[in-house]
Amino acid sequence: MTETYTALKEFGGSFLGPSLTVYARELENRANSKLPVCLAREGWLFYELLTQLRHQRLIHLDYAPVYLRLSRTLLFRAMLGESLTYSIAMKMDFEGNMLQLMMKRFGLQMHEAYSCLPAELLLMSVSLPNDGQKVIEWLEPYNEPLAKQVEATRSATSNYFRSLGLCDASLAPLMLDVGYSGSIQKLCTNFLSRDTQGLYYIASNPGEHIIGDNKAVLYGVFREGAQWKENYTMLERSLLLECMMTAPHGQVVDIRQAQDNEYVFFYGREASSQRYYQNLQAVLDGAIEAVTQAFQQDVTYSVSEIEQLFEVFANKPGAIPKAAWHLFTADDDITGNGIVNPLKIFGI
Repeated sequence: MTETYTALKEFGGSFLGPSLTVYARELENRANSKLPVCLAREGWLFYELLTQLRHQRLIHLDYAPVYLRLSRTLLFRAMLGESLTYSIAMKMDFEGNMLQLMMKRFGLQMHEAYSCLPAELLLMSVSLPNDGQKVIEWLEPYNEPLAKQVEATRSATSNYFRSLGLCDASLAPLMLDVGYSGSIQKLCTNFLSRDTQGLYYIASNPGEHIIGDNKAVLYGVFREGAQWKENYTMLERSLLLECMMTAPHGQVVDIRQAQDNEYVFFYGREASSQRYYQNLQAVLDGAIEAVTQAFQQDVTYSVSEIEQLFEVFANKPGAIPKAAWHLFTADDDITGNGIVNPLKIFGI
């Protein structure tokens, strides 16, 4: 066992282990007769953790968890032309032109965008959320060709969801993610035309949300109702969590169903956590081992203890070991920012 692996594994145990322990215990309390649906990409760690805990009979779940490869971009693309898609998509920050917006937020390739929209429209500058209503009005005349363009994506996504049991009326999906507004859960609620529940580290807008004829209910484990710019560190610096709680693959931007009915996923660019995933795996190994030991020894933590621990890692220089620094980048293409580094952003 190398010195680097040991440092990364110990970091994973201390940085992620305690919060994951509390989250997993709360999940067990809420998962009765529900299907745990781990949402990509933070859900990858939830899936790996819950699978191991269930295998060792340390946690009771009526149904084995499933890992759902999706993203807001994939769902925005699959439901392009629908009013709910636009209402959620236009609330998120973005600076650029319409072509960049259609490619980075809605997952269109350049030739697809030009085949559906006039060139003069694609060159127009937009600033979201301020120009949201204006952009919706610009796109409205082209909703039909846009919807036709993504028919293959919509069909493959629907079949993929069905293959994982999300369309089974006897299974109530409980969606698992770090947070925060539940936009993926709401989009899934609309796409599936069924009620859903979601359990998050932080739910900025908890409770029941009406989505067409259905409802999406959001719960937060560590904080409910926290908003950006309210100095709640676990939310303000949550990018640190997202960099570590991620999958080996990049953001899912499209999906196709092959002739043999297998699903082919298309991914966006990789951040350093994907390029050096063998190093990130050491962090995740340490986190899973820490939670396993906590369940075996009946160890738990209070919410305030988790918040205080996160404050240390998020603010104190040197708390994050140098061996892990290269893993802290994230793909923020959906807002037009490209690859971002939270250690530089937060000055730690």
